[in-house]
Amino acid sequence: MKKLVLFDLDGTLVSAAGAGRTALVKAVKALYGQEPQFEHSLISGRTDTDNFAIVYELVKGKKAPKAEIKKIHNKYLELLPAEVQAGCKKKAYKLMPGIRKLLEKLSKEKDIVLGLGTGNIEQGAQIKLAPSGLAKYFICGGYGEDGHRREDMLKAAVKRAEKLCKTPFTPDQVYVVGDTHRDVLAAKNCGFHSAAMTGGFGDAHLLQRAAAELEIKNFNDIPTFYVWLGLHTDPKGVKRGIYISPASAIEHVFFSRTGIDEDRLKMLRIKKYSDLPSGTIM
Repeated sequence: MKKLVLFDLDGTLVSAAGAGRTALVKAVKALYGQEPQFEHSLISGRTDTDNFAIVYELVKGKKAPKAEIKKIHNKYLELLPAEVQAGCKKKAYKLMPGIRKLLEKLSKEKDIVLGLGTGNIEQGAQIKLAPSGLAKYFICGGYGEDGHRREDMLKAAVKRAEKLCKTPFTPDQVYVVGDTHRDVLAAKNCGFHSAAMTGGFGDAHLLQRAAAELEIKNFNDIPTFYVWLGLHTDPKGVKRGIYISPASAIEHVFFSRTGIDEDRLKMLRIKKYSDLPSGTIM
């Protein structure tokens, strides 16, 4: 049975030295004469389409028409390559620890299909990935053009993978890897498996509340990642408190922590955050 693994880009595969945010701010200033002011957490984990609309509303005080989103889209792509190159020149562009080795190993697994599940628009993703040499591992992806919501982007990635592989992927065959609570939230809302890379750009508290099945600081721990994917079944050597997937042979790992967070256990068990009374992860 094939499994589809979708990787987020920023903070998961690479750190592009803030190239995307810088290009976005410069694009808006060039178009509207005003620099948008916002915290990085506002745009982290969202799709570019959503972010273009958000920054437009910040400077114009009204919702963004499609024509204006397109203008920002085009200007952003015009400016992004120079920002990525600047990050490389300063040696601030970095691959996340262990990712190349993990992707190389996964690419040799006959039942594993690798794809992107990123909020970046497709051309922007290609620009950001180019210096890393990682693009060759992904056969398809879901991108910022696929909608304002990450759920739409992930579902689009699955459809493209199904078309290329000529096989359907049930939700239980899809594994989403990201670094923010929005990655986890979107995966759960689609019924997909979720992994959180805690050494990225995500807020630590929100990531913990999101309760991904797998939590790892980086990708150096390949054995644990393989257990999560169901490629290895022997939990020997798996560090306590990292792998907390329900309905697995090593669910006891969660309970072996010092103290049981019943609220977080509830978050782990639910399929969709909308099932909570508040409808949110907070």
